[in-house]
Amino acid sequence: MSSNIITFDGPSGVGKGTIAMMVAEKFGYKYLDSGSLYRSLALKLYEKNNNFDTVLENLDQWTNDIIIDFKYIKGQKFQIFVNGEDYSEKIRTEQVAILASKIAKDKRARDMLEVYQRNYLDGSGLVADGRDMGTKVFREANIKFYLTASVEKRAERRLNQLKDQGISANLPNLIHKLMLRDKADMERINSPLMPAKDAVIIDTSDISVSEVFDKTINIINKRKRKIYE
Repeated sequence: MSSNIITFDGPSGVGKGTIAMMVAEKFGYKYLDSGSLYRSLALKLYEKNNNFDTVLENLDQWTNDIIIDFKYIKGQKFQIFVNGEDYSEKIRTEQVAILASKIAKDKRARDMLEVYQRNYLDGSGLVADGRDMGTKVFREANIKFYLTASVEKRAERRLNQLKDQGISANLPNLIHKLMLRDKADMERINSPLMPAKDAVIIDTSDISVSEVFDKTINIINKRKRKIYE
């Protein structure tokens, strides 16, 4: 096991990306947003061929010239590039999220992106967030978290994000979309969304970001002390 790898898994809207990034900055670790990989691959495939179902049928053919690169500079946003083009902002749409959910079901896509994620690990410390970081990609991690929250609270958060972006949306529709995404993630055959057996589960429904952060830091420090005792 490795105490230099910290994983955060959970469904959309629980705040795992925000907390994972804060933890990475706290300890000076690298940060990996695995969801951006799936979104970027899905969007690039869609741009190459608008018939997404055809792409999935011939995935190897469509991915052989796709190069994904990602980086996180302390104090700045996580950035992701596809074939040299910055995809950091264009992947943050509901449409791309739906495409990413489809690509995430495909074992070939998951295997391809797992290589990217494993290659990001260089021994300097890593905080990774996603849906199978602790259960599949970084199973050797000694410190694992699974964040959860009610679907209503998660939809409210997403609604506020969209409003800030000037995008109109309604709460019932967002709740419905999140429930469909949860179902797809939890029931897929390859790496379904679930807590790792050794993960600490935190419900973020009714606590602030700072409270979640403080709780995770306390747990991490206790785990680290125990490892080095």
